[in-house]
Amino acid sequence: MIAGVKKENLQNIFDEFLFHLNMNFQAEGFTLELINRVLQEYHELAFAKTANRQVLGVMNDFAYGYEYYIESEGGLDRVRILEANRRTNRTPSSPLKYHFPIDMVWMLLTGEKAPRPLKI
Repeated sequence: MIAGVKKENLQNIFDEFLFHLNMNFQAEGFTLELINRVLQEYHELAFAKTANRQVLGVMNDFAYGYEYYIESEGGLDRVRILEANRRTNRTPSSPLKYHFPIDMVWMLLTGEKAPRPLKI
């Protein structure tokens, strides 16, 4: 999740996305070397629609989770976005056979199991 994006930032949405992806990877403990490798691979980004009900269901689950967390923290201006993302990354997901998304990203990028404990 990225909060507080202003209209002028939307003109550079891809740069904004990559900046926040970098911040989130750092907060998750990925090395700068790995982060830089990933960011270089994503020099082209695109928007795509989906009619896949499973994808839409997972996106809705995440949206409700964020909504609950934001309300429980007292609103968007009081919530710590990186903390909200860390919590979401540690919410089991049915398409991932109830693994945590961060564990799957870690495995995908490093080829290794995620180090434990990955605290919330």
